[in-house]
Amino acid sequence: MQPRQSTFPINKVTSPNAWQRVPINALLQISEDIDPAEVEAIRYLCRDVLFKTNIRELLNDLDDPSLNLPFSLAEVLYVVKRFDLLKYLHKSKTEAENGLKLLSDIQLRYRILMIEIGEQLEGSDLESLIFLLKDKLRTGGKLSNKTFLSLITELEKLNLIAPQRLDLIEQCLQNIHRIDLKKRITNFRLTASCDHYSNAFGAQPSSQALISPQGPRNEINFHKDTVPIQETGEPYPMELREECYTVRKATAGFCLIIDCVGNDADYLKDIFVKLNFTVKCSMYTTMNTFKETLQLVANMEQLRSHDIFVCIIISRGSSDSVFCIDKSFPGFPLDKVKNFFTGHSCPHLVGKPKLFFVQNYIVQKIEESGDMIEVDGPVYASFVNEQTAQRNPKVPIEADIFWSHCKVNEIFLLESPNSPSLYFKHLSQLLSDEQKR
Repeated sequence: MQPRQSTFPINKVTSPNAWQRVPINALLQISEDIDPAEVEAIRYLCRDVLFKTNIRELLNDLDDPSLNLPFSLAEVLYVVKRFDLLKYLHKSKTEAENGLKLLSDIQLRYRILMIEIGEQLEGSDLESLIFLLKDKLRTGGKLSNKTFLSLITELEKLNLIAPQRLDLIEQCLQNIHRIDLKKRITNFRLTASCDHYSNAFGAQPSSQALISPQGPRNEINFHKDTVPIQETGEPYPMELREECYTVRKATAGFCLIIDCVGNDADYLKDIFVKLNFTVKCSMYTTMNTFKETLQLVANMEQLRSHDIFVCIIISRGSSDSVFCIDKSFPGFPLDKVKNFFTGHSCPHLVGKPKLFFVQNYIVQKIEESGDMIEVDGPVYASFVNEQTAQRNPKVPIEADIFWSHCKVNEIFLLESPNSPSLYFKHLSQLLSDEQKR
């Protein structure tokens, strides 16, 4: 059998026929031979690129060349130290080890490190860590599965730990006198590349680009010395194109979070509060409440004192609408969401950046076509009558709007009902990084 050539970031295969699949009975045998701790480790390692929870289906996907995964089944078995099972793949320990050496992606290296640390912790160490961190956990330290990886997963959901954010776990290891493990994290931080995490599907929303039909992209600068850019119906002069919006740090902005799924609002709220945003959360809304909330926020006098507006929507829906918790077709059209916050509908936001981030879980029964994941959809035109626009020629129908839309098949949510959105997880990491923000 011709060995697979591994390159970063994706293992390239010239054709599916060039890779001999592992017999299905061998995959069954592997699934029966691995213990629950190893199953948890495999799921944790794969959680950024695969959404299966059934271990047999997960192993089958790891052996599928058409998925172009960043690691192979052999490499995964090497990580969990099941070298004896490599015989089913006709792979040697050295081959699997060499494949891992070619993987320089920081997120994978981070997950492998967490797995290895978990293997070296004693039961008393884990109890001490849970006790130290119980006030930071939503469950108060009561984990459904009392393991180090389940603890780390909970901290990740709260955005308290990430490849670039390891100080919390580092300090905890120091406190329980596991200096050997603390040094491993310190070494990882020193050697990790500066490349930020990018999920396997390329859902990479930019937190610094604003789309305006009337003008160019403009940077949002959170530093003190910024120059405001006014809304105008004319194209921006060249000398203004590098200027920035004024965003006062003390009262940075207002963030509206509408979460009809329930996995992301808590950590997103924490992120924006730390950025000095006033945050309003609306959970599990019906269609009527959704529209009422948008209208209520658009009419708020409070928006006058904020320099930036952020709207986050998480819901099931079709490719161009949200169902909220009603799950009724055709839902509320997403292109009408912006209508509530245009210069005509919401004068308090004129000349201010308005950022919309939408995570839509596409209901397959309604949407039978299209890609599994799509990011950053087009900016739609607002339905403002031309006569109104002519009376206010200095205010375009849409200006200073950034629209980022991630569409994901609902199957991913059904298979991992409690997992946060990879799209918003990545966004929160960007916003937490001062240099990238």
